[in-house]
Amino acid sequence: MSRIALGAVTALLLITSAGAQTTGTPADHDALRKLKADIVEAVNKRDYPAAERLLHKPFAATLVTQDHFTDFAKLKDYYESLYTRPSLRMKTVRLGADADDLSQIFEGTFAVNRGTTKEFYELADGRSFEMAGRWTAISIKDKGTWKVMAVHTGVNFMDNPVISAIESATRWFGIVSGIIGLAAGFAAGWFFKRANG
Repeated sequence: MSRIALGAVTALLLITSAGAQTTGTPADHDALRKLKADIVEAVNKRDYPAAERLLHKPFAATLVTQDHFTDFAKLKDYYESLYTRPSLRMKTVRLGADADDLSQIFEGTFAVNRGTTKEFYELADGRSFEMAGRWTAISIKDKGTWKVMAVHTGVNFMDNPVISAIESATRWFGIVSGIIGLAAGFAAGWFFKRANG
């Protein structure tokens, strides 16, 4: 079993254990708040060296697109591709994150937390979207320093601005296609009438 999986299983077992320490020290909570803020800043600034320092080795990250990474170089390449790909190319990606509550800290080693995100995406063509999401993270205290070991983010795939934009575009496409079809029908009828008139 990988160290990440072992850590996640251990944290989940500790969550269900009645005797587990769930408070942590004020210093731990301050460090975890700073870790969250530093991760958000690294993402917003595309500061890859800073982001890599904040992640435990090994780590696991599942992004809002549900792409999953355990290799930082591949994670970086994916993120950079958002700004260079031919379609739906990004101009700006900005993230904000808040925790629901204090982290649950177990045995002074593992911290589990969850919260909300506010995400802003501006496309190269000028369109922009704001989305609300959720995140869950497991952090580990490694040689006295808290680092992110696993993180999962997601949005409501049934109700978000991207889906609304697609629905709107589909609706307009249907209306325009109907008008064009109607006009073509009238034109064909007019030409047919003249030809047989």
